[in-house]
Amino acid sequence: MADERKRWDTDDRFTGVADASAFAGGVDELAALARRPGWVTEDPELHLVPHLRNASVDGLRIDEMRTEEDGVLAVIGACDPDASRAELRRRAWALLGTVAEPAASVREHRDGDVAVFEVVTGIPDNAGAFASHGHTLRLTLTQAAASRDI
Repeated sequence: MADERKRWDTDDRFTGVADASAFAGGVDELAALARRPGWVTEDPELHLVPHLRNASVDGLRIDEMRTEEDGVLAVIGACDPDASRAELRRRAWALLGTVAEPAASVREHRDGDVAVFEVVTGIPDNAGAFASHGHTLRLTLTQAAASRDI
């Protein structure tokens, strides 16, 4: 059984060298924006889907994209069956990069053999030519028996 204090297989320090408080302001700002009523834009299929459809990520295909009742763009896709967990993550981030705004949060979790990436991305106040707004997206990836590139 692995030592619960280890952060990876060869960790022998059991603690890091610093905290990330220098970056916490940006995280806090995005969290506040995500809670702002009306901040998430309408029509994610109009704003996000064209970028996702035009993406070129080898070994990943998109099978379905639809807007959920809560406004989240649900994207269902598949990676090659031989893709490692790290390769699957790299492909997900490459795809998500096609719709990322100046502020973004991506949270990955596993549901059995499925990887789910929950995304909040948007433009903070006074950070661009457009008013502050955001998008929410849930990318669900499986490993397919056969895959074609998108």
